[in-house]
Amino acid sequence: MAVSPATRQLCDATFPDADAASALSLLDLYAGAERERVHQAVVRLSGGRLGRLRRWLDEAKRNPETVLWFGESPSDTSQDTHAFGVEFINAFLDKHLDTPAEPTGE
Repeated sequence: MAVSPATRQLCDATFPDADAASALSLLDLYAGAERERVHQAVVRLSGGRLGRLRRWLDEAKRNPETVLWFGESPSDTSQDTHAFGVEFINAFLDKHLDTPAEPTGE
C-alpha cells in the first residue's frame, strides 16, 4: 500500500528535497497497525532526519501506541512535559544513530 498523499505532503515539508524520497521508501516498509497515523507521527518525530525516522519506525513495529503517544498531542500530560520527552528521546537517538538497532525477532 502506498503512502497517503497527506503523508507524502508532510514528508515534503519536513525533509530536505534530497531525503524526501528516501523517507517515503522507509515509510512504505511499515505495514503495522494504525499505518497512516504512525506514518505521520514518525515523520513529525523525526524532525527531518532519516536516522531518527528509521529508529521511530523500528519502535512502531514493536509498540505503535508508544510512537503515537509521542507523535501526537496526548491529553494525559502537559505540552511542556510532552515536548521535553520528545526532545530527550531525539537527543538520545542522535547520539546513538550509528549503533545498529536491536533485532526484533521478526
